[in-house]
Amino acid sequence: MKLKNKITAITLCSAFALSGLAGCTVFSSNSETTATETTTAAAQTTAATESTSSSASAVSSHEWLEASKMEVAENAANELNEGNAQYLAGTASMNVSSALRNELTNGQKPHTVVITCSDSRVPPELIFNADLGELFTIRTAGNVVGEYEVGSVEYAVDHLGSQLVVVMGHSSCGAVGAAVEGHAEGNIESIVHEITPSVEEAKKSETDEKAIASKAEDLNVENTLAKLRESSIIKELEDSGKIKLVGAKYDIETGEVSYLGE
Repeated sequence: MKLKNKITAITLCSAFALSGLAGCTVFSSNSETTATETTTAAAQTTAATESTSSSASAVSSHEWLEASKMEVAENAANELNEGNAQYLAGTASMNVSSALRNELTNGQKPHTVVITCSDSRVPPELIFNADLGELFTIRTAGNVVGEYEVGSVEYAVDHLGSQLVVVMGHSSCGAVGAAVEGHAEGNIESIVHEITPSVEEAKKSETDEKAIASKAEDLNVENTLAKLRESSIIKELEDSGKIKLVGAKYDIETGEVSYLGE
């Protein structure tokens, strides 16, 4: 992925407009642009630039995954950091070209496994601005794992060469909320049962329902990481330094990904 500046044209156009030069095609297709139209365009551009600057400021103050300290999966971590920065700045541009699809028919080498929630507001490929073939994604309600999910991770790290495994929970998780409420119907009960220990642990330090849910979301990520490490294949690869496992949390309001314990 390459950081792309998508406001270059509009910024240049703003400079012309502010200098009193009309006729910028970004703002008008009419060569006889009026002074009012030019002023309006300039104001719109200034607002867009300020908005972009504000986004960039938010990105720069965010704490990313410390790739340089990882020893393994540094490139993968850098890709995730860069991708989420682009997503936050509104400059995301995933490569889904026919040329790349054709290239991937020869095989896949995803740099990162992402285990996250099925929630429609949490699409990892968009959040990390990932091109086709970069992420090996596993999604379940509440980002819980069982034999199928663990087996899928084993396949990615042992056969496809993925070096980084990210378990990513998120704010306002419905599955965690159901576990906090303490009841569910049908097969959802099995998901709630998996999350309940994290809720009970959260209640030891939190009393407010929202605080309990937020804490449980973090603890549930840690619980999933522990389940992955019960796999002899995954644990051996991690212990030998060939892969890295990390926990993360996505804020559905801000769009930021934070890493637990970093």
